[in-house]
Amino acid sequence: MVRFTSVSGLALALVPGIQAHTLPLLRGMSQLTQRDLAKGTLLDNFDALTADPSRIPPIVKGTGTKWEPGRYPQNCYDKAREALSDTDARPKCQLQDLEVYDVTYEDCPSGRDPWIICRCSNSELSLQDTIDGMGTVPPGARSNVLHVVTMNGFGSGGGYSDGNSIFCGGAPAKTWFSHEAMHCNDRDGFAFSNGEDFNNAINADSCVPDAYANNNPTEDFAQVGTYLNYNINGHAIDYTGKDAGCMGNQLNSAQAYLAERLDRNGVCFNAPGTDGIVNGKRDTRRDIVERDPNAPYEKLLPHTAYGHSEFFPSH
Repeated sequence: MVRFTSVSGLALALVPGIQAHTLPLLRGMSQLTQRDLAKGTLLDNFDALTADPSRIPPIVKGTGTKWEPGRYPQNCYDKAREALSDTDARPKCQLQDLEVYDVTYEDCPSGRDPWIICRCSNSELSLQDTIDGMGTVPPGARSNVLHVVTMNGFGSGGGYSDGNSIFCGGAPAKTWFSHEAMHCNDRDGFAFSNGEDFNNAINADSCVPDAYANNNPTEDFAQVGTYLNYNINGHAIDYTGKDAGCMGNQLNSAQAYLAERLDRNGVCFNAPGTDGIVNGKRDTRRDIVERDPNAPYEKLLPHTAYGHSEFFPSH
């Protein structure tokens, strides 16, 4: 799920029952195309992609190393300190419960700094599940994810990205990792999904991957990218009894754009963030928040959903 804002700054509703959010305008961001694609769908949803575990792309082994307490990337700190709701000013995660990990993957033995995973200790999603989930994303596509932040809440699962980092409350579907990573690969104002090439492909096709993709071109691209990841790196998606040719132009357009980033044997790289920092580089990077060692920590919040709950259909 990616957040949207209109030119006037008013959040636009996506589908009934999903709460829209505003998206800060990123450098180079063009106006997001806000339109229901009104296409047929190949699948009702992406449950078919994960119903058989053997269909999921192979998990690349990752190893997490915990940071010393009291130091937090600005992005994670800001997300943790957001209010639970308009009527509950408590933070989504207290600092004493915010864990930060460097994560390395076996398919990136050199040439890239560790990924950063931030996790509230009462998160439904375990650290290992988070590491494994990101391990199903090819290394090139994974490289464009700056931070992964998981916390308690959002009901049965969900999440959203801000262009280079992904956030999750609850326990999302396994396809969520690919979906949000694809948003991070649709960088510089989600320019590709709102560009001429991909929108011409949408217009030339009669269907999109699933009902969720019909929300707008940006969500469609994230679903198309997820479909490609599962189709290329998992088992070819030939078990649905349906012909994916109805979205063939979108598949070709997205695959040409993502290129080697879809290759599970591809290369890793350090991706710049919108806040001017680069993944890793703890010796030179900016925007690390350090807690006052004399300030008392708060107590852990109860295990309850956020006041601003979002219920997403499987992703």
